[in-house]
Amino acid sequence: MHIITPATVAKWMSNISHLSQSALSFASIRNMWKKIFVWIALTLTSCVELSAAQGKKIVCSYSPAKAGPIGYPPEYIPLEVCPYVIVKAFSFPSTVGRQMLFSDNDKIAFSRVVSSVRKRSSTVRVVASIDGYARDFTITSSAIVRRKAFVQAAVTLLLELDADGIELNWEAPGNSNAGYGSSNDRITMVQLLQDLRQAVKAASKSRNRNRELWFRGSLHPNVIDEAYNMLDVCELVDHITLDPSTVDSLENSHAPLYGTPITVPRNPLFDTDFLPSVIEPMTGITTNTQRWIDEGCAPKKLLLGIGLHGIRRDYSPNVFPFVGDKVNLLRQKGTYLEQRELCNTIREAGWSYTWDGYGGMPYVTRTFQNGRGERISYENLDSLRLKMDMVEQKHLGGIYIDYVHSDDIYGRCGQAYSLIAYLSSRTRSIPSDIGFAIEWI
Repeated sequence: MHIITPATVAKWMSNISHLSQSALSFASIRNMWKKIFVWIALTLTSCVELSAAQGKKIVCSYSPAKAGPIGYPPEYIPLEVCPYVIVKAFSFPSTVGRQMLFSDNDKIAFSRVVSSVRKRSSTVRVVASIDGYARDFTITSSAIVRRKAFVQAAVTLLLELDADGIELNWEAPGNSNAGYGSSNDRITMVQLLQDLRQAVKAASKSRNRNRELWFRGSLHPNVIDEAYNMLDVCELVDHITLDPSTVDSLENSHAPLYGTPITVPRNPLFDTDFLPSVIEPMTGITTNTQRWIDEGCAPKKLLLGIGLHGIRRDYSPNVFPFVGDKVNLLRQKGTYLEQRELCNTIREAGWSYTWDGYGGMPYVTRTFQNGRGERISYENLDSLRLKMDMVEQKHLGGIYIDYVHSDDIYGRCGQAYSLIAYLSSRTRSIPSDIGFAIEWI
């Protein structure tokens, strides 16, 4: 095996000059030039292939259950900006005897998406996401027989329903205050992924088409600490989608880039000089994405989730003396407002706009006559720009959008798909991580 580099070409050019001066045969010179042209052609071809293979991925999630009621069929998915489509989601399979079976309704809905995509594109890949409560996965992964039944059910999504990949959305593993499973999940999760990896590999061979195994990962610090054997998880799967809804949202924003530092009050009656004056809460997307990387997960496998929605919370101004502006402490869940409806809501009169400097997101507030207040944290082009900066700086594999139909799909507030258009343009503009040495065999 030889490495052909620009230095090698320079040497050949020198040899050609020497050959010409030595009056050797024209055939010798022609053969040397032939090698150079072949090298140039291979270099250009390889660069194109590497760019396509290593370009940042943009993935659009689609929910038949959410899209149906608003009249958004699979045919509306803009495949020109969505080369990957994650269909969310299959409910956890039910147990029938020693088998596990997915819902027929879920299978029919998924098949409609696949059929629509295949008619319009031969390159777009469709991934089936499998949801489940933490206890569902805990019970299933802890026994060989149950793991085998689950894997067999998952393979049907690849071979019978023609999925290009399956995603395991194991919600809140572990048993910390953010997890609802078992402390053994850290071990049994790897065992389940090993079984799935073998099955996906076999499915790829049977149809001579590459199939993929995806995993939905949490950004909550407690889950990261307890529930993941990250080295094994990242080795076994092809892509990890980092779920923004799992962030420890104690801030002004529901998907903050950084947590707001906590100032420690000083008490003159006690010696507290040994304590830090400011504590970093270790929350936020940036900090916990970096923890995945620091634990040994290749950045190119990580896809940052971006939700195209806002979170609305009602509150009483009387709580401010106790929690400050962090009303999220009182109401963790809040109400989802998708971008297509949110964009009009925040244009109504009475809202006060604020930018969360640590969270890197805007929020608006207003107070009603009865004394109750309302706050909406949301994404806009400024907050998305900061998240895309992080994707580029950390060399992540790309992004996934939750959901494609959450954007302003009908252009009621301006340009249709305005946020997705920006995310697509920005993703495609990020340079690929490409090496330029070409191996000659």
